[in-house]
Amino acid sequence: MVGRPPKPTALKVITGNPGKRATNKQEPDPTYLDKLDPPDWLGEAAKDVWREVAPKLVAAKLLTEVDVQLLAMGCVAIAQHRYAVSRTADDLVKVRHEVDTGGTQFSVGEHINPWMLVQSMTFKQAMAVFQQFGMSPAARTRIAINPQGDLFGHDATEQENKAAKYF
Repeated sequence: MVGRPPKPTALKVITGNPGKRATNKQEPDPTYLDKLDPPDWLGEAAKDVWREVAPKLVAAKLLTEVDVQLLAMGCVAIAQHRYAVSRTADDLVKVRHEVDTGGTQFSVGEHINPWMLVQSMTFKQAMAVFQQFGMSPAARTRIAINPQGDLFGHDATEQENKAAKYF
């Protein structure tokens, strides 16, 4: 059985740590990405997705140097998903035809368009990647950018100083 993925330390600092579990004092602190060029190995369609998404992630301070490969995989999944959608169009079901010995074509059955399977797989791949970057409404509910302090009047400055390390 797989449990809930661990909350990043940066989010624990900002949103609080109600479970009071110890934070990793030796967690890596990667440098934010400032070079927005897509990796050379990406295809043109995936590079187009990179050019759409990377600037937004950088502006939100969510993209670091160690995230490049993960983002690239997500861009490939989105590019493939777009291609599959264009190939599927409205043709969800295919009809298989054969020709009898007299040259007459006849239908032998229906099957799901294979591009629908590609569309489904690439959607799941893209969702898995982009949720890691908080790029869905549900994923964003777990992120707080500006903490308000606590209900008991304690100074939030200490929390903000800790958070400054990450943001």
